[in-house]
Amino acid sequence: MEMQNILAYVAVFMAVLVPVIAGQLWGQKEDEPKGVSFDSTRIPKLFQLARLPISALCAAGVGSAFEKLNAKKTRDLEKKIVIANLALTPQMVCSAQLVYSLALLVFALVWCAVLGLKPGVIMLGGFVAFFLGWVFPTTTVAGMADRRQQEIIKSLPFAIDLVGSAMRSGLDFNAAIRYFVSMGIPGALTMEFGIMQKQIELGKTRVEALASMAERVSTQEFTTFVSAVAHGTEIGASIVDTMVIQSEEMRRARFNLAEQKAQRAPSLMILPMALFIMPAVFIIIFVPVYLKIQESGMGAMFSK
Repeated sequence: MEMQNILAYVAVFMAVLVPVIAGQLWGQKEDEPKGVSFDSTRIPKLFQLARLPISALCAAGVGSAFEKLNAKKTRDLEKKIVIANLALTPQMVCSAQLVYSLALLVFALVWCAVLGLKPGVIMLGGFVAFFLGWVFPTTTVAGMADRRQQEIIKSLPFAIDLVGSAMRSGLDFNAAIRYFVSMGIPGALTMEFGIMQKQIELGKTRVEALASMAERVSTQEFTTFVSAVAHGTEIGASIVDTMVIQSEEMRRARFNLAEQKAQRAPSLMILPMALFIMPAVFIIIFVPVYLKIQESGMGAMFSK
């Protein structure tokens, strides 16, 4: 009877898994629903894996319904998507949350049932799986946005120095930015400067294009740089001198940030040491002592 139950659970699991795999394979040749675009070069693998159900939920309006329930979270999510430069919408992220939470919930419940665990453990496992599936999409987007911001912050002092050198050689600001973009240095900062250059060519002023870039990047360092350049433009100060000062300030800020992270390292090492190193040390120290006690016959005396 127990074997029959196990086979039934396995059959249920395969009934859930096989259609998902088949749908993914079949969906490689299918078009997405109207109004939903998937650019594989700017979409995380997590979203590409479930692109069919995400597209279907977006087309059905499920993502929009979740979006309306929490407008503040939607605005924050949209900002992170812009920072990460992803071809996503908040509706897609909300739909991905629903897809992965339900998928992991079903997987956890079926697997716990196959193992024959108690109902309380099954409910706990289902809750944890649902929670993980719900937070995975948002944490993925937030992590990509944070990494892109850090990349821009690291590249910014060098880029400012290069643009400043080009301006000291006789180029104006727009030509110096065009020169920097034409160098083809890979990275997010080159992409953002390219967007800014196109905006200037389309009629935006230098300050407006810089402000738009600062809004996309959303870092304190670049916002300060834009404010300094705008202020220098208004009062007629030398932009090159302003850029040199801002470059030095950014390097100093990076150095201070590195010092802060180095000072936090000992406190961050406490938990790994307590979890992984200390138990191994205790085993190495006390196991030989325990074996000696057992060999000497003192273990039987303690057991009495």
